[in-house]
Order: sequence, then C-alpha cells, then structure tokens
Amino acid sequence: MKEAVRRFAPDGQELLIGGFAFSDPTALAHELIRQQRKSLFIMKTSGGVLVDQLVGAGCVTRVLSCHVWNSVGPVPAHCFRRALEQGKPHAIEIEELSYGAFTTALAAGACDLPFMPTTPVQGAGHFTQRTFLRDKFAVVENPFGGGPVCVVPPLKPALGFFHVHRADQYGNAQLFGPTGEMRFAMAACRKLVVIAEELVDTEVIRQHPEASVAPGFMVDAVVVEPWAAHPTDSYGYYYRDLAHHALYGEMSRTEEGFRRYIDEWVLATGDHAGFIRKLGEERTAELEARHKRYW
Repeated sequence: MKEAVRRFAPDGQELLIGGFAFSDPTALAHELIRQQRKSLFIMKTSGGVLVDQLVGAGCVTRVLSCHVWNSVGPVPAHCFRRALEQGKPHAIEIEELSYGAFTTALAAGACDLPFMPTTPVQGAGHFTQRTFLRDKFAVVENPFGGGPVCVVPPLKPALGFFHVHRADQYGNAQLFGPTGEMRFAMAACRKLVVIAEELVDTEVIRQHPEASVAPGFMVDAVVVEPWAAHPTDSYGYYYRDLAHHALYGEMSRTEEGFRRYIDEWVLATGDHAGFIRKLGEERTAELEARHKRYW
C-alpha cells in the first residue's frame, strides 16, 4: 500500500474510490493520511467514514459524492460538516450527484458515450446547486417523443482504487456478493489499482469467471492487504464493525478527538497490518464471517 500510494497518488490527484458502505478500502485512506497527501479530488458514491477521515486530515480540497456520513446510527460525518460549515481544517468544495446519476455517468465513461440519460432530477438540490462541475446535468428532448430527458456527461476518473476479494498476479480481480456500481466504475477509470484480500492462482480465478469485475489488462497494480475494508464489511470474509464505527463517530465529534483517533489508530500503527493488530485477535475473530464464502 505504501508503494501504491507513493507511485499512483501524488498531491492533487483526481481519485475515484470504490465501495458503497461495503468494501470501502479504508486501508488506502489511512495510507494517504500517513503520507500527508494534500489537495486531492476525491470521488466516491458513498463517502462514509473513509472520506470523513481524509477531509479531517486535510488531504482533500474537492469531493464528488452522493452523501458523506457515518453509516452507523446514522451519525453525521463530523469532519465533513466542520469543513463545509466552519472551514476546518480548511474549506472544501463539494459537488453532489444522486446515486443513479453518478452510476450512469460512470456507465457513460465506461462505454465511451457522450452522455447517458438518468432519472429526472430537475428541480432537486443537486441539479440546481453546482460548484466546480457546472455541466454535471443537461436536459435534452427525447428523440422518440415523450418530452425532456435529464442526461449526464461521462465520468472518466484519472485513477481508481477499489477493494476486491481476490486477484491473481496478472491483476484479474474478483468481487463476490453485492458489487454496486463497481464494474462500470472500474471500466471508466484511466488507471486502476485493486486492493485484494488475498492473492490466488489464475486457475482459482477461472473457476468462477462470473465473479470477475476487472480483467488483468485493465489493472495497473495489485495491493494485497487483508482486512483492507475494515470497519466496513467484506462479503464472505468479515462483517461490518459497528462498534468501531461508533467509536470513530464519538471521537470525531471534536477536532481534538479526531486528532486522537488519527494519532492512535492511523499514525501510531504504521501500516494497516498494525491497525489490525491493534484491533486485536479477539475482535477480528468475532468479525470473521462464520459461513465463509460460497465459492
């Protein structure tokens, strides 16, 4: 992970991060914080704790998302709110899309189309309020009749980081269970890094080709990082850690508490393996999926 961030994610990087409150690559966010990245443009459908931590650590200047919150409770994303409402630790720009619009924009990017129709959102806040994406929506006449249609332009992120369940040495990546928008999102990215729970032989990949979300020729790098999605869940590997979500939500209510969390859980642990060691074997045993996989 250290090498991947160093090589692919410099200051100012435009970065799409996969996961929709599941398979969120928290290990990536922690390494971006450790390496003190600045001025990132983060795109993520479900912002969650991952984006909140990057904002609180001062790594981000722009966010494109459907929402940013702590999904247990639900609890507000306190760092995100402080940045928007008080400019702390510094002001950020936010652009919002509905999940449907975000997904169709990625689909247009993946298919190299000039635009894609989406569900009508004219009059909604994310249609009328625009900051750095002035052309994020347009309205055209339906060529088949029936009135106006809302459309979105293609979204083609410069770089994508995605958590997957397993990959082989060539980058063929697989994800089981819910996949959300990830197939389209991976195909839309100009460069792609996958973060795998485990590295397997190519023959293992071939046994379940239906689970492949990215073929090796699309993948620029593979990071093997067990428990990379904690505290969100990784289907068939481990469950969501609701207690850790709650811990972070409580500590991040204040700037001082957030800094204590980052010092204790991110900086002092050194890397994600250290983070998991701090979590402890007893807790990881509790979270490990009891019915391991179906493949």
